[in-house]
Amino acid sequence: MKVTLNWLKQYVDFDWSPEELTERLTMLGLEVEGVRKTGGEFDGIVVAQILTRDPVPGSDKLSVCKVNDGTKERVIICGAQNHKPGDKVPLILPNFALPLKTGDKEPFVIKERKVFGITSQGMMCSPQELGLPDKVDGILILPADAPIGKPFAEYLGRTGTDVVYDLEVTPNRSDWNSVIGIAREIAAVTGNKLKMPDVNLAGTRSAASQTSNRRDGDAVERVPTGNLVSVHLDAPDLCPRYTARVVKGVKIGPSPDWLRLTLEKVGIRSISNVVDVTNYVMMEIGQPLHAFDYHLIAKGKDGKPTIVVRRARAGEEFITLDGQKHQLTTDNLLIADETRGIALAGVMGGQNTEIKDNTVDVLIESAYFSPTNIRRTSKTLGLRTDASYRFERGADIDINDWASARCAQLILETAGGQLAEGIVDAYPKPVEPKEITLRHHKVNELLGLNLKPESIEFYLGELGLKTVNRKARPVGVATAPEPVTFRIPTFRVDLKREADLCEEVARLYGVDKIPSTAPRGAIGSNAFDAVHDQIAEARRILSGLGLNEAQGQTLVSRDECRVPSAGLVALANPLSSDMDVLRPSLLPGLIHSLRHNVSHKNYDVALFEVGRVFGMAQASTPVKTQTGALCHKEERRVAIALTGQRALPFWSGGERDAKFDVHDLKGLLEEFLDQFGLRGITFNRRPDPDKSGFLESAVISQGKNQVGEFGQLSPVLAKKYDLRDAVLLAELNLDLLLARRNPAKSFKPLPQFPAIRRDVAMMVPEATAHDAVLQVVKKTKPTNLEAVELFDVFRGKNVPAGQKSLAYAFTYRSPEKTLTDPEVNAAHAKIVEAFKAQLQATVRE
Repeated sequence: MKVTLNWLKQYVDFDWSPEELTERLTMLGLEVEGVRKTGGEFDGIVVAQILTRDPVPGSDKLSVCKVNDGTKERVIICGAQNHKPGDKVPLILPNFALPLKTGDKEPFVIKERKVFGITSQGMMCSPQELGLPDKVDGILILPADAPIGKPFAEYLGRTGTDVVYDLEVTPNRSDWNSVIGIAREIAAVTGNKLKMPDVNLAGTRSAASQTSNRRDGDAVERVPTGNLVSVHLDAPDLCPRYTARVVKGVKIGPSPDWLRLTLEKVGIRSISNVVDVTNYVMMEIGQPLHAFDYHLIAKGKDGKPTIVVRRARAGEEFITLDGQKHQLTTDNLLIADETRGIALAGVMGGQNTEIKDNTVDVLIESAYFSPTNIRRTSKTLGLRTDASYRFERGADIDINDWASARCAQLILETAGGQLAEGIVDAYPKPVEPKEITLRHHKVNELLGLNLKPESIEFYLGELGLKTVNRKARPVGVATAPEPVTFRIPTFRVDLKREADLCEEVARLYGVDKIPSTAPRGAIGSNAFDAVHDQIAEARRILSGLGLNEAQGQTLVSRDECRVPSAGLVALANPLSSDMDVLRPSLLPGLIHSLRHNVSHKNYDVALFEVGRVFGMAQASTPVKTQTGALCHKEERRVAIALTGQRALPFWSGGERDAKFDVHDLKGLLEEFLDQFGLRGITFNRRPDPDKSGFLESAVISQGKNQVGEFGQLSPVLAKKYDLRDAVLLAELNLDLLLARRNPAKSFKPLPQFPAIRRDVAMMVPEATAHDAVLQVVKKTKPTNLEAVELFDVFRGKNVPAGQKSLAYAFTYRSPEKTLTDPEVNAAHAKIVEAFKAQLQATVRE
């Protein structure tokens, strides 16, 4: 929402500086995202004419132009393609700055610079560079009558100064989407009166109507609007109120400067006087309006143009003002006549009743539409307009008549014409204002203040809330603090309960004045605290292992999930096709993080993420009386992703330059699980890695429970994400790890006696895993065995096909004495025999 300082001052008197207004609005809850001063922003920009245009030698797109700035000729290098000799353009001279836009931290100053050896003496500007609402692919081409050398600000009529505020309006405060709504807040704070525009249509006929484009045979006398149009509400649940006024004999043309400039300051492009008036009133009071060409509305059975507010038919097609064809459903609300749709209710009008230069008579629509329906229609059709933005947040149903009258008044002033008498107001069930009862002591309890009842009622009265069945107490009059009931204005759709009124008191009293106090008690520990601490410890361990934490999106694309569709939790109304399901795994997000890093030339990446994943599972208990219905499940997981080099390049090359492989990932996992307190972990090769998208993969188990998996991503998939090096991925079920971890640590004294080492080299079948060897050793339970280490794997000469050679070192040590060779040999022989019997091993002598 954009608003200007001068526009606000039309409705309320205040003497705050632009900076003080920014602070005051922020304290009221209106976040000021940007402030831009107008009037001096076009310094150094003049109207110039292009004399010649030639290609720049050595460049495909650049051209060198000679331009006349009114005082001399200049050479300008330009990359735009939409200009030609003779065109008038805005030219910024050297050493002047382009207008500041929202987000700019410092001005961009234009300097003389050399391009391909040619000095460019300024810059021809696009509307985007000037902060204008026009959308042009290239330079802004001015009308042929633009005077050469005239300052651009004077040409636009921007000789005065003003301040434009870009405000971030919270969704619940729909009344702030209007200038008057914001002025009402300022009036409440200052105590000054809100000055609503004077609207009086009695006997209205503007002086401009004397030269209006009236049709032959049109009556000069004011005829009742009910004789000119009828309205039928076929969907009162979606449109409880619809009003129509008719202005005959208008003359469509450019808007007067005051109207055009006001709209341009707040980012709305001027179209024509009638259309601009509807936009002006929408910004002024927050009520979206629409103007139809009256003679393009089909007549009904009564011989009058008929407005029918109905649901669209399934598959019905409609072309909006932007030229796009939309296929509608019964969920969409249409403004129609007797033959076809003429507007997409609350979103956008149709081409078939568009206001054009030859329009003579205008029908003004001012209505209220269901916020939920407008929000659904806007998202489904991908149409987001200023009107839908306001309707979907809740408009003021009581303002329809006033906004229509205000619009008619301004049309008469800017386009001439004759206003039909009265209004057609289809409002079958008028809405009664809400009432909320407030206990004065509750305000002080919630805010920690000691306000008097009369002060509380004064603050709420300043916001337009009226007491029911009695007058509000004047400030300084002390009476019994009984509860009081307030009637809520229809423009305050956010006020629904007593606590909301307390918040309003706090805003007007001043949030900055509310004292801070120490907490009166402490909350005890909770089971979630322990889980949080354990997850924090997991993060600490992974960070200590050299990994950086990533944070991925919860919503991902269905195409990236290697999970059957039945197992995915899909969104009913996704924002886009790239975010249509809840993630069933953390890996897609980590892969995107890898791609982002690699695309920014950070090729060596080691990441981890801790988060929740989601899926569907069969319910163990009836859901909605249907046994076995699908239900939602979620679990915590931790994932790791590696690519590139395991260490920074070393000047001598060698081992330090090696890239990550699956053994690096396995080592990280072993160290993490050991530090996290998981014992008895085994790694087993997955029999069908390709089905999981991995080139090589293994499952990680603790006893009979699978706690995760890891492996190398298939090169085909890696290439899809532009990842040039091997990609190593792992994902663990964090909930299982938390449930089965044993963080207790035991310590042993340092050994006092020497160790004895025995080596075993043996040939085993290729499929024999290292873990299988360890399991044999574990079952054999050799006496005094302290450690087992694999130090060599060999395939090749003298090793039969289908076999491999493994070499292990066994360390024996007794905590009580020095071992003898016979004692060690006896224990070691048991291990060798077990290898031969259980692994079909051939021990190499």
